[in-house]
Amino acid sequence: MPVSLERLQDRGHRPRGGWPVVLQGVHPFLRFLRRHRPVHQRDQRNHRQVSRRETGLNVPMTRPKLLLPGPIDIWEDTLEALSQQVLPHYGEDFGPIYEETVSMLRTVFQTRNDVIIMTAPGSGALDAGLSSLFQPGEQVAVVTNGPFANRLVEILKAFRSEVIAVDDPWGEPGDPDKMRSALKRHPQAAGLVVVANDTGTGVQNPLEAYAGLAREFDLPFFVDGVSALGGYDIPVDELGIDVAVTSSNKALETAPGLGILAVSDRAWDIIRAKDSAHRGWYYDLSVWKRASESSGEHPYPTTQASSLIVSLHASLKRILHRETLEGHWARYAWARSVVRAGLRAVGCTPIVADAAASCTVTTFRVHPDVSEAAELRTYLLRNHGFLAAQAMGEFARDALRVGHMGKAGSREYIEPFLLGMEDFFRTVKGHDLPHGCSLEGLRQAPISY
Repeated sequence: MPVSLERLQDRGHRPRGGWPVVLQGVHPFLRFLRRHRPVHQRDQRNHRQVSRRETGLNVPMTRPKLLLPGPIDIWEDTLEALSQQVLPHYGEDFGPIYEETVSMLRTVFQTRNDVIIMTAPGSGALDAGLSSLFQPGEQVAVVTNGPFANRLVEILKAFRSEVIAVDDPWGEPGDPDKMRSALKRHPQAAGLVVVANDTGTGVQNPLEAYAGLAREFDLPFFVDGVSALGGYDIPVDELGIDVAVTSSNKALETAPGLGILAVSDRAWDIIRAKDSAHRGWYYDLSVWKRASESSGEHPYPTTQASSLIVSLHASLKRILHRETLEGHWARYAWARSVVRAGLRAVGCTPIVADAAASCTVTTFRVHPDVSEAAELRTYLLRNHGFLAAQAMGEFARDALRVGHMGKAGSREYIEPFLLGMEDFFRTVKGHDLPHGCSLEGLRQAPISY
């Protein structure tokens, strides 16, 4: 006797990948099954899905090329490393890989400080760094000129710190003189926090000037370098950065899932001296410090994402030994220049002035003929296979963001993307654009990456 749908639902059963085959011939379920069949059994425009029977995987047969500010399309050697069988997060196979990965991260960070790799997104590492360095009730000065600066404010407020927000317009670099005035008004400030490169607007803040303020007022200096570290020159020790944070899925060019921190001796002294009750356990950096000092084979308090670390190891080897770190920075700077020139050639306007423009992501206003940026975004995806990101906050309606990290920082991606931009304005908006006009930046900087 068939079991009713209601009774199955009452028992907590839900279709996950479709109902068992034995139920698929039961008449009352047929309409339900058609309505709720898995995505891999459907066709989508320009994105036909491979059936599970063909591959065993519920993934698209074709996928867009990512022009996002993270995650990114990663290089083949990193993909190959990511596809290897899982290693235990300790022992003679993984141990040397982990140690060499930490050593290479120190090179990228330009630091001798401790480096922590935790299984977390960049926001998780920010959470850990801020909650460990500051405690409830303390005043913390934050440069607030973009959406990810606002996220730092949210994190600090979640731990009941008192935020001294020094506001600057979105899309403009922070003004160190305004911060100096704020610090003079708040002599009890316990630290200075700044986003190196705001992924929402594509602006680079003047880290050297803020580092000078931290020294002037004798404050610990916290830098959100999630979309910055690895993408351009940030000498952590030279600048006196006490806690620097990044993640694996930006300029380090691998998959999401690793939050990375460099922590100075001064920061450790501050962390040890402060109350830790608000930190929890996993995100308490003192827990990670104790683990690193207590076990050479297991220098972390819990299981590590070993496959992600293996892939990060492969990516760092390519960056440092094949590209060189300076060559990596040069490729990103080249990509920034070519993308910005191409966007201007088709009538779009980068939000940020050239002097403060990000090396890793460009946010641009679309041409006034485009009422909503989503129209252009959809056209690029459906007709050229490129996925750009919607802008954020006040720019959400009339701007897009394109990352130029990983493969998106290569001619293989940039040239067809810019030609796709031309195609949209020529075909959809009727603009009289010479073919190839968006590639002027490539002709001016003809280096091939």
